[in-house]
Amino acid sequence: MSRVAPPVAQVRIQGEALAEVARAAGALRSARRVLVTGLLDASADAVTAACDVAEALGAAIDTGMADLASPLGPVVTRAGGITADPEELRDRADLVVAWFCDPETQRPGFREAFLAPPLASRQPRRVLAVGPEPVTGASAQLSPGREAAVDLARLLHAMLLGHDPRRDNPAAAGLGADARELIAAIQAATCVGFVTARADDPLGLAAWATRLLVRAIAHERPAFEVPLDEPWCGRGGGPAAADVLTWRYGAAGGIARADRLGASFRPAECTAEAMIVRGEVDVVLAVGDLPAAVEAAIVSRSGELVVVRIDDHATAAASLAALLEAVRQHPGSGAAR
Repeated sequence: MSRVAPPVAQVRIQGEALAEVARAAGALRSARRVLVTGLLDASADAVTAACDVAEALGAAIDTGMADLASPLGPVVTRAGGITADPEELRDRADLVVAWFCDPETQRPGFREAFLAPPLASRQPRRVLAVGPEPVTGASAQLSPGREAAVDLARLLHAMLLGHDPRRDNPAAAGLGADARELIAAIQAATCVGFVTARADDPLGLAAWATRLLVRAIAHERPAFEVPLDEPWCGRGGGPAAADVLTWRYGAAGGIARADRLGASFRPAECTAEAMIVRGEVDVVLAVGDLPAAVEAAIVSRSGELVVVRIDDHATAAASLAALLEAVRQHPGSGAAR
């Protein structure tokens, strides 16, 4: 008979309920190490309050952003990136490049909401799919393998700058036909939108190469990237978490210990998913929705973790403030030793 893992112990705080806050504070104070995560859909006030709690406990803090899972981190993979919400794509882009992803698979209803509506200029919109995955509603499909994502982006970048490295680069030589068709489509467009989703990119090189390519196109015509796997995509801009954490700790996550006087930024090593899976934390303070990978990591530690959840957006800041007060009532407490 197969054994069923015991459920993850959870404390859910609604508002400033004293009993729930007291239970949560007790779990946090007795933890070997606490992880504060979530935050991507939290207000700036809630993120600030979460940082205060993390600092009081010496906790690790990470938002679960995809770029932080790369050793390069967002400092490199996001450098110079030009991104936009899907509404910008809907209203402006007459060429949409589905770059190694199917937007409809990533976000059901994406095609109807953002690709099907006509442009205000009445120009036809062309959807060009690039990659092995079939794309719903694409005008044309180019099918290089996923392993070619970096080489193709770099080749296109070089060609846009007037270079052609195919003679010296065997990997690029086989991509010539696809590159020429893409260049022709880009040059015929008035506004180009790249739709992307993070695939198997452990070092972040594909994201880096794609952002360099989009920036090169933007020197000649409006161009931007719509990163579908960013949790805030389509919600009116980037998360407050990235701004607050960067201001306090110098990075948007991957913080080994929350300390505004000297936090340690460790991308890939100190992501929420990695720390949970490795068993380095025994209490997770989850503020708002969590990425699916982090939820899966929590399930994998069933019976070993306590999860404190604060998911009422309207009262999150107040709940965290009450939790901080309860933690501070016991001087000398702290998760990291």
